[in-house]
Amino acid sequence: MARSSSDSIVHEQAAGWLMRLQAAPNDVATFEAFEDWRDAAPEHREAFDAVQDSWALFGEQAAAPELLVLRRNALDRAGWTGRRRGFDLSRRRGLAAGLAALVLAPLTFYGWRRLRPDADQTLRTAIGEQRTVTLSDGSRVSLDANTLVKVAYSPALRLAEVVEGRAHFEVAKDRARPMKVRAGRRTVTALGTAFTVEHEGERVVVTLVEGRVAVTETASPRGVAPPPKELAPQQQLVFAADAAPRMHEAVDVERAMAWREGKLVFDDETLADAVARVNNYSRVKIVVEDAPARALKVSGIFNAGDTPAFVEAVQSYFPVDVSTDDSTVQIRSRS
Repeated sequence: MARSSSDSIVHEQAAGWLMRLQAAPNDVATFEAFEDWRDAAPEHREAFDAVQDSWALFGEQAAAPELLVLRRNALDRAGWTGRRRGFDLSRRRGLAAGLAALVLAPLTFYGWRRLRPDADQTLRTAIGEQRTVTLSDGSRVSLDANTLVKVAYSPALRLAEVVEGRAHFEVAKDRARPMKVRAGRRTVTALGTAFTVEHEGERVVVTLVEGRVAVTETASPRGVAPPPKELAPQQQLVFAADAAPRMHEAVDVERAMAWREGKLVFDDETLADAVARVNNYSRVKIVVEDAPARALKVSGIFNAGDTPAFVEAVQSYFPVDVSTDDSTVQIRSRS
């Protein structure tokens, strides 16, 4: 069935974005602009998925001389060389036509087998469960308890989202496809490196173990996006609701990674944040009843899942009252 004129334009735009992403895989501005275009309309996402599927048909033959010539001719028609990163699609219709011919042409002529992109994955751990998953590119993801991570790979990008909980990423090196990990409005971009992302409510914590990463933020409804922040090993970047981001230098990596050994480490954290993590390991939930109690600062090391020991420590050190029933523990400031 022939496409309408508007459908063709959208598919041509999608093909153009694929080429831009492949030509500049580490360009954060390009990726953010692509996301804005993709999320602007459902047909944009559908068109880009279709272009990715078609591009995947090339498989390992994408570097064949015939295809390299086609690709170079398409770029030359657009006047887009390796030294020029941007293009104006509305002014260069030749690019759209060239890309459409390159990406969407029937490939039975070449006799190549269809190769699909890496399948999307949803990784989930239950309360008190931890596990490590090896992704299709060789990267490893270690999930803390009660964590949800979504993964979507394509020929041009490796995308993951920490929807909730905490995950440690050991990223396989692939300079053609950077790994981007989202957590709320923040995105971590990395190549071959190891880092942890924690996402609890409005709080996001990025801890770099080795390599380098860049952390970007999408613009809030009230302002523009701040510049990217780069992390070096042993640095930790903390985002909290209604507070400026805080960079911690020379973080004790062993303490930061103690959760993988079944330990919960709190270093001057609010009781509300500490309780959110403790609750990931027990079906008996702690509820902090009032704002003064939630703002109390907690430090210490606890065994994951030992809720009674945590509650006993809080009751011993702070002016709070504790009451319990079969499923909850209530903590409130003492009158």
